[in-house]
Amino acid sequence: MNKLKLLLSVLICFGISFLFSEIASAQSYIVNPNQTYTYSKMVKDIKKLEQAYPDLVEAKVIGTSEYGRNIYAVALGKGDATVFINGSHHAREWITTTVNMNMIDKYAYAYEEGSKINGYDAKKILNSTTIWFIPMVNPDGVTLQQTGLTYFPKQDHAKLIKMNDGSKNFQRWKANGKGIDLNRQYDARWKYISGGSVPKFKNYKGKSPESAKETKVVLDFVKDTDPEMAISYHSSGQILFWKYGQTGSRYTRDRTHARKISSMTGYRLISPSSYTGGGGFSDWFSTAEKKPAYTIEVAPYAGETHVPIKYFKKIWQENAAIGLYTAQEGAKLYNTEQLAKSKALTTDIQTFNKTAKKLSAYYFTSVNKTSDLRITNAQTTLYNKTKQEITKQEKAIAKLPKAYQTSANASLRITKLYRDRYLTYQTAVKAGESLADTHEELISALTKGTLNTKTNSLFITWEKATNTTETKISNMYSKKVRTLAQKKYIAPVEKDLPAITNLMARYTLLTTIDKQADNKEYEAVKEQLVKLEQLNQQAAAKERFKQAEAFLEQWQSEIEQALPVEEPPAETTEPQETNEDEIAA
Repeated sequence: MNKLKLLLSVLICFGISFLFSEIASAQSYIVNPNQTYTYSKMVKDIKKLEQAYPDLVEAKVIGTSEYGRNIYAVALGKGDATVFINGSHHAREWITTTVNMNMIDKYAYAYEEGSKINGYDAKKILNSTTIWFIPMVNPDGVTLQQTGLTYFPKQDHAKLIKMNDGSKNFQRWKANGKGIDLNRQYDARWKYISGGSVPKFKNYKGKSPESAKETKVVLDFVKDTDPEMAISYHSSGQILFWKYGQTGSRYTRDRTHARKISSMTGYRLISPSSYTGGGGFSDWFSTAEKKPAYTIEVAPYAGETHVPIKYFKKIWQENAAIGLYTAQEGAKLYNTEQLAKSKALTTDIQTFNKTAKKLSAYYFTSVNKTSDLRITNAQTTLYNKTKQEITKQEKAIAKLPKAYQTSANASLRITKLYRDRYLTYQTAVKAGESLADTHEELISALTKGTLNTKTNSLFITWEKATNTTETKISNMYSKKVRTLAQKKYIAPVEKDLPAITNLMARYTLLTTIDKQADNKEYEAVKEQLVKLEQLNQQAAAKERFKQAEAFLEQWQSEIEQALPVEEPPAETTEPQETNEDEIAA
């Protein structure tokens, strides 16, 4: 008896624990799928999901509908790879919005809990892939189908009723707010689509492809996010559309995913020969993007109206893991694509390196004598081309995930090596040529005996240019080239350095002495003249710069002549006394 009581107590406790666990789990979810899921409910739930999972869920308005309702996109995940899931292209198919929103809710919860959904690890998958959702492509149509004319301008009521064949019951409404079937709007064999020629509650394809605001929003979004795979949810029929002109490896790839999705959902694959329509999102995505896209029709056939809410539980059981499977496979496609891009980019860079290598002839292999130190138009053209190529490839590499940048960066480093070595050569040669010009100008001035402030400024420039050139030469690739550059640019300077430095030092000192003399600082003048005399004795190449020497000598002489004449010191001894007797004698 006691054992029976104990067993009952354990069972009761276990049951209560399980019940509380289920309640806690249910309370952790945000989306309630067991209701008519309206546009306003969706918007509120999106904001709640962002608040609940700030590091995982991100929502943004990507455009507006024909009647100005915001169209929302929701990102779930942290990966570089992206996939795209959408719902409610058709108004009466709003249960697909519930599917989208329930995926966001359940996947985010599973991510935080570290749990799996039908064997798919939410955290692992969402760390490698970001799933982008547009849960409600057609908010105007959904609102009209669910609530009638209530939330539409009165002046449009008659027009909407007319498009609904005179009925105020909009339960069958499929189009957007302007009577355009959004899933007949995409530019995939659009011109071959049959149907009505005027706006209608269903099947009107529009005056031109991609003309509806909602369609444009989706197309721009796809361009921005570049998804690897797409799922477009519709209702009803429990069928799966996938084939739209694929051939070869694309056909094999897309059929493989289609069969897997079919096995997961239990939905029947539409035979390729039996589906010849067009204008649908998946048709366009598969054709334009050359990537897998699938149209999933959920629930048993419901006729010309929405799917009853009672079917949602079964719909969810069939589709619970579809988003995670899509994300998982999207990551594989993305990685394959990025690896291919990386290899192609690396090959492209390596091919260009054969051209960039020609720079080495300019800075090394063809430089064998001083006359080879020059910059030509051909050099500049190749150097600029190499710079432009590096900039282009850097941008291309930056678009790759970091994991796929290594080989391309390694090849580009070689390109940069050729560029940098030539740049040091170019910089040194330009500095050397500038120094040679300055040296020639300074020699010319001194030879003519032109010594003034302009000459002094030129001398200062010459000194700086010499130091700069020596530094730049030291950075040149190859000892051979550095030696030739030293011989061409530095050796002539070093030869004239003592004479020029002496001349300019004397000029500077005489300038100082002249000012001191004007200020009658004669003692200071005397001291400086002593220093000047020492410099005069150290002067070199007097014959070469004899006019400059004559100018300095004349200047010194004029200063010395202008100095006041020194008077002899005053007599300080007394005159000797004379003896008168001696004088008389």
